[in-house]
Amino acid sequence: MNIITNIAAWWGAVIATFVIIWDIYKWKHSGSIINVTASPNMQTVGNFPPCESDKDYISIIVTNTGNIKTTITHLVVFYYKYKPILSKILKKKARKFFVPTPSFSPPLPNILEPGERWLAGIEQNNELEELSRSGFLYCGIYHSGSKKPVMQRVTIHKDN
Repeated sequence: MNIITNIAAWWGAVIATFVIIWDIYKWKHSGSIINVTASPNMQTVGNFPPCESDKDYISIIVTNTGNIKTTITHLVVFYYKYKPILSKILKKKARKFFVPTPSFSPPLPNILEPGERWLAGIEQNNELEELSRSGFLYCGIYHSGSKKPVMQRVTIHKDN
């Protein structure tokens, strides 16, 4: 073999390797990618008939940044006494599990197209505030694109 044949063979092998790596990257990052944001101590402003303006809410914003639609099936709240990673090591499950009725949101199940957001609220009561202070409180959603929930930690600080 001459040198040009060797260079062409190596060039083809390098390009083929990069193409395979790129395809794996695209496959891994395709589908529905769900982001959840949870903000406590929120109040409604303006004309929200189903909500009382003097109550505090935990605002949940769910965004689909992927390229495939998904269906939000449940809004959930988990309470852990220890950090979730430590709970897995100690084989401890969530101490409390809630499926709250979301306020000011479209009903569930709800189809979330790519690029869309879903907004909901959970009434922030004394029990959730106490759970947030005594352990680890998480709000999240279950969706059709995954068996595991997408969760966001909520830390409630009451300014009195």
